[in-house]
Amino acid sequence: MSDNLQNIVRLKQFEIDAIREAFAALFLSDDKLWIFGSRANLNKRGGDIDLYVETTLDAKDLYDIKIRFINTICDSIGDQRIDVVLNTVNNSLNLPIYIKAKSEGVQLV
Repeated sequence: MSDNLQNIVRLKQFEIDAIREAFAALFLSDDKLWIFGSRANLNKRGGDIDLYVETTLDAKDLYDIKIRFINTICDSIGDQRIDVVLNTVNNSLNLPIYIKAKSEGVQLV
């Protein structure tokens, strides 16, 4: 899927595609993905890739999936610092990081 996200996030199209492909391979079709932080701001420089995931997967499986997700992305785009915040939508928590990621981030999936 090619789109003009390069105009609103500081990633190359192949990086966006690699993140989406890794997400599709490891998460459920109804799950959601955002990029947030400095890479979602064209006026900033540098920074790690901050990703926020809302998922209905069982929390007990998420640590392993998170590590596989990060490794799969790095295998495709090269070694980068990637932070992933996971939110199981079945929980009752509404942490400030969840709110910030969704309100200031850019939805990729």
